Amino acid sequence: MDYVRKNEAWIPKLGFGTFNLTGREAIGILEFALDVGYRHFDTAQMYENEDVIGKVIGSTSVPRERLFITTKVWGTNLTENRFLPSVEHSLKELKQDYVDLLLIHWPNKNIPLEESLDQLMIAREKGYCKLIGVSNFTVELLEKVEKRGVDIVCNQFEYHPFLNQDKLLAKTREMGCFATAYAPLAKGQVVDIEILQYIALKHKVKPAQVALRWLVQQEDVVAIPKSSQLYRIKQNFDVFNFHLDEEDMEKISALQSKNMRLIDPEFAPTWD
Repeated sequence: MDYVRKNEAWIPKLGFGTFNLTGREAIGILEFALDVGYRHFDTAQMYENEDVIGKVIGSTSVPRERLFITTKVWGTNLTENRFLPSVEHSLKELKQDYVDLLLIHWPNKNIPLEESLDQLMIAREKGYCKLIGVSNFTVELLEKVEKRGVDIVCNQFEYHPFLNQDKLLAKTREMGCFATAYAPLAKGQVVDIEILQYIALKHKVKPAQVALRWLVQQEDVVAIPKSSQLYRIKQNFDVFNFHLDEEDMEKISALQSKNMRLIDPEFAPTWD
């Protein structure tokens, strides 16, 4: 496993995404992921599975200091009167005294960003989290965070071989943050691309592993693939026993010309 280091914390460059993992099935999947070696788990209030994750990580024999847990505050909870109670509820569900990283999940245009950022910092001051960050923030929003003087360490956003995020990555790094790439396999579409198949054959791996390796081999980039299929969970984890050369990296980067988004950048959830 490779790591990113921020504020004395070591963040595994490969995490386990948990979107849409709920119920009894999720327990077995999460236990298997732990057995495989995953130590970085990404969840959110909106996923409605913090309780399931809490059952698993709350009973694991893996020492807490070896786990890295991320959760995100949903847009309806970004106000002064709802932010901290929502985080307290998340901690109760997760059976944790703190999370390693707390993110604002989506900016809410109906709530002043300054108010949300102030609450995020208070959550850290109270010890509810060790690190703070944001998710789905554009360059313009990151500049507002910077202007506010909030020392975030992460911006989580859609990033895979079919999407050019150079400007957002540059701003994220400029602020001293790491990027967490969600949908890193473009919902499985990477497996059908000829150049990825060719590079995979060259390294005796799978196309999905090539796509993940391309991400984690980049500076300050973390990937959080999600799967409910056990063989893919293990396959996704095995991306640190081979190395892409410069030509491989360039060929994969050339796919970004597609600029294919799975989520509209202008997407704005309908807040209750």
